[in-house]
Amino acid sequence: MTGIIGLVRLPDGASILNASLGFGSILAAAEGRLAASAALILLAMAADGLDGLLARRLGDGPLGVQIDSLADVVSFGAAPAYLAWSAFGSGFGSAFSILGPFYLACGILRLARFNVTAKKNGEFQGMPIPGAGAFVAASIFLDGPLLTAFLMVSMSFLMISTIPYPKLRDPRFVPPVLAVGAAAAAAWHQGDLRLSAGIVFLALAGYLTSPLVIEICRRRGRLPPSRRG
Repeated sequence: MTGIIGLVRLPDGASILNASLGFGSILAAAEGRLAASAALILLAMAADGLDGLLARRLGDGPLGVQIDSLADVVSFGAAPAYLAWSAFGSGFGSAFSILGPFYLACGILRLARFNVTAKKNGEFQGMPIPGAGAFVAASIFLDGPLLTAFLMVSMSFLMISTIPYPKLRDPRFVPPVLAVGAAAAAAWHQGDLRLSAGIVFLALAGYLTSPLVIEICRRRGRLPPSRRG
């Protein structure tokens, strides 16, 4: 035990917090507290971002990448899939019993590929699983099971795709991200879950379309050429 504790670094603590929040989301969904379950997934997303920030500032430990990916499987793979099943399983049980494992499998494949492939500065390959999980969680409160089912399928294929998604590491992204979080939290505090989910959904929709926007800008000469091989 002493040996493995010596391998853990501060960023790994944020990853473990991420996984703990994901587990809490599953427990909340099992108890029928769907809003709390979705909120915990979004908090796990914040913990995942903190993990990355600390790793870049303080350095990553030997277990960092593995712990981060395992935590993401819990919080953004298993938790959103179970939340969707908890929300709509009574009426569409067989559909979400299939979609859940499919979504989870694609998330695992996406993370496994990330762990074994060379990293590209500024880009992810495929939709990051935290964004996919938050998308699914937000959709629960918007337009019923069809939207959620559609997103689970589309997010699954986008995660295992080779579409390049930008890494939001520029400090200029921090204020708008905090503004979105504050607006969503305020709406949730006022009891307007649909508005809160809509704010998160629209912000994620912007990120979802970012590869297309970036490619258009490149073709117009406003950005340097892509580093994709």
